Amino acid sequence: MMNWTGKLVGGLLGLTLGPFGAMLGVALGHQYDEHVRKRTRTGSNSPLEIGEQLFRSAFRVMGHVAKADGRVSESEIAAARGIMNELRLNPAQVRIAIGHFNDGKAAPFSLDQELATLADVCQGRPHLLRVFLDRLDLGLVVHLRRLDERQRRGSLRQGSRLQDRAESQ
Repeated sequence: MMNWTGKLVGGLLGLTLGPFGAMLGVALGHQYDEHVRKRTRTGSNSPLEIGEQLFRSAFRVMGHVAKADGRVSESEIAAARGIMNELRLNPAQVRIAIGHFNDGKAAPFSLDQELATLADVCQGRPHLLRVFLDRLDLGLVVHLRRLDERQRRGSLRQGSRLQDRAESQ
């Protein structure tokens, strides 16, 4: 949906200075409308929606990272279970978390898409992305040692892109 309030008001006020003033007023009004649009988008996701996406992304990314070397070890499953325990998930939530973990292990899973979705949902809240990355870093350090050089570079590059998005918000 396009905002036009700023353009209209700017154009009308600028018209008092003539045609050039009207054009300048519309241009300044457009900048105002863009600012309002971005500000409105920033708060468009409720805390519940953000929490659900963080939960989904955390377990999907854990599953993806665990499967990066071709197989999921018992220690990786235990680590995921440890996080589930730490979060004090009830049995229904544990089943959902396992489903997300399995989604991350599946071949069609796109880490880039998952991180982009997370960044979009957390728009305007870069501290949440930083917390997500900090928490993820602890687990990645262990897993990166098991990956070949190409996989390691790819994982680090994806994490770096998310960090860049967090810092640019």
